[in-house]
Amino acid sequence: MKHVFKATKLGWEKEKEGIWFDSDDYTAQEAKDEFKPYEGTTQRGYSYTGYEYDGQKYHDVTYLGEFEDDEVPHNDLELLDYRLRHFKK
Repeated sequence: MKHVFKATKLGWEKEKEGIWFDSDDYTAQEAKDEFKPYEGTTQRGYSYTGYEYDGQKYHDVTYLGEFEDDEVPHNDLELLDYRLRHFKK
């Protein structure tokens, strides 16, 4: 099982990235705590809080949940499909 996150990389492209942590090694909270908040300032002087993990900076990070290894979603469409299949019951 894996704890899965979706994060938006810092930059103009707003590129999304999937990040996961093995549930055998991390609790959900321990995985969330891997994303360290930091304070930054935009080019126009506005302050913001971002998140850093493994040397990469992100605008935002969203916890999607815990998934079986063979059901980890790789994009928004797969996530929607997973949720529709598992929450119809």
